[in-house]
Amino acid sequence: MQSITSSVLFFSAALGSVAAAGPVVCLDFEDLTPGAVYLIGDTFTTGGINAKVHPHAGDVQANIEVYGRAGVGNEMYPNNVAVEFDATSAGFGPAVRAKFDYFEAGGINVMEVNGSVINFPHFFDFGPLNGSTWATAMGSVTINVTSSAVPGAFEGTVEVVGDIQSLRVGGQELFVDNMCFEYQNSGTGDCCEGDANQDGQVNFQDLISVITNWGSQCP
Repeated sequence: MQSITSSVLFFSAALGSVAAAGPVVCLDFEDLTPGAVYLIGDTFTTGGINAKVHPHAGDVQANIEVYGRAGVGNEMYPNNVAVEFDATSAGFGPAVRAKFDYFEAGGINVMEVNGSVINFPHFFDFGPLNGSTWATAMGSVTINVTSSAVPGAFEGTVEVVGDIQSLRVGGQELFVDNMCFEYQNSGTGDCCEGDANQDGQVNFQDLISVITNWGSQCP
């Protein structure tokens, strides 16, 4: 069994427009070697998220390639396999939202959230899943999809909203990139000590915030 670990953790400022958004971990697969091959049962870590390759369809392999289809630079190409990403492995608990860009040129796709299978109305296109809600072991999740037809394929973005412990994605002619997991705001903030209003700076406005809220009760 092949196991590759990377300590690189990518954070972005926001994922969509969500009030009081917490940490966001994004996987662009650039910390993996182009041409790397992961077989069924292999585990690897990318962007601080643990992943494992599972059987699907022809049971071949997951590749890291530079095609420029789903995104720019390295992409995940689950060639007749499925790759499951453990959202909790980033250390923030379950994610509350996940998004990824895709390019789909045919074959059978699979997707599971928290171990629950998402059934595709059309087995090769994510588009018809837009607006659907699915029950999982951690509660219901809603799937939003933007999809565009291109010559011989579909491309777009898949968004999953709800409590997400794991996300499994696989296909045959499917390319995936820019997979992001957003987490609940812990309320402690990610700013430096003294940044009372959490705007990324320690200044006079923090004093105003402390004075204004003096004596208030925290939850």
